Amino acid sequence: MAFHITEVIYMLLKVTCGERETRVVKAPDIGISEGDYIIYKTESGKDIGCVIETLPKSHLVSYRFASTATPEDIEKMKALKREETKKTRECTELLPKYNPQMKLVGRHIQFDGKKVKFYFLADSKLDYRSLVKQLSKQWNMRVEFQQIGARDYAKGFPEYGLCGRRTCCSRFRKDFEPITTTLLRLQNLACGTDKVTGICGKLMCCLKYEENFYRLQEKEFPAVGSLVNTDKGEGTIMDRNFITETVTIKYPDGRKAQANLGEIEAVSKLPMLILKKTLLGIR
Repeated sequence: MAFHITEVIYMLLKVTCGERETRVVKAPDIGISEGDYIIYKTESGKDIGCVIETLPKSHLVSYRFASTATPEDIEKMKALKREETKKTRECTELLPKYNPQMKLVGRHIQFDGKKVKFYFLADSKLDYRSLVKQLSKQWNMRVEFQQIGARDYAKGFPEYGLCGRRTCCSRFRKDFEPITTTLLRLQNLACGTDKVTGICGKLMCCLKYEENFYRLQEKEFPAVGSLVNTDKGEGTIMDRNFITETVTIKYPDGRKAQANLGEIEAVSKLPMLILKKTLLGIR
């Protein structure tokens, strides 16, 4: 059956390599559903994947659909998964000799058995030609290595975050927005702790999700260092809690107490140091 480009529908796949995703093509009348396994053609041979989503027409590079997977194909895929584990172990045993800095994080044997590909992390660019030569001779098949970044690893080889769910970048985030330490200060979080970094070693993407809330709350609160009036007298804002809508106030006699946002009246929204400089005419 001929493929008509104007009728092509793209489908998003999870291939067997650490749930990495790729795109393949099918014709509208083939009748494939999400969850089905299919065989598709790549530049280097045939591979197998599970359909996870139907996509609209796209300009992204795609692979050609070959056939739906048979029960025998599924059994072969399971056997290849076991073979992947074996070959990963054999490769790992050679790393101390050839590339001790290499950290393997993913592997995939192509469905036709002609190629095995390893994905790895490293702090610098590595020369792994000797390792490839040794493994190709040992296994009598094509061997490839691909160095990936920490964020590519988190996105392409899904793991679980501190929240107990799969990483956001592997589930739905397509673009990486900059996450800066300004968001930590805004949310009153400490820098340099494991609680605010993801498995990629970068600040967690979810810090961005509540930014609008904190920005809006910040406008409603006096700044830290501001003078406020309460029923207990005048004091200085030492801390703010945007979640509970409370502030910590220090009074001239050294006492500290919490107060609700609605219980305080700002004398000045400027921090104390800026206020003093303003009153004294210092620039």
